[in-house]
Amino acid sequence: MIEVITVVNMLVEVKNTKDYEKKVEKILQSKTRSIQHIETINMSKPNEKLIVSALVKYRVLIEERMENKFLDDYVGLVLPMFYNRFKAMPVSNLIYKISRIKKENMSRCYIGYY
Repeated sequence: MIEVITVVNMLVEVKNTKDYEKKVEKILQSKTRSIQHIETINMSKPNEKLIVSALVKYRVLIEERMENKFLDDYVGLVLPMFYNRFKAMPVSNLIYKISRIKKENMSRCYIGYY
């Protein structure tokens, strides 16, 4: 199993500016085991089109593949995992850490930073 810690820039459309922080936080929570919300780092105020930009840290779990021999081979798989999973648009991501973990107990086997 590959574990990736990444920060994703997400764009979220809100209906009004009242209590937008709570609504955006709810949208950014993941409902899948493969993507786990760690924290929301930063959130902008809604612009004139009622779009909020949020920087969010996630833990992403990816099954190892035989054709991917190096950890770098998994980097391009991370951002597409966020499409169509949230009521938000992922714009970009920055990977902080990528490592192999043991699937049995999900304990970390640190490999290195990317």
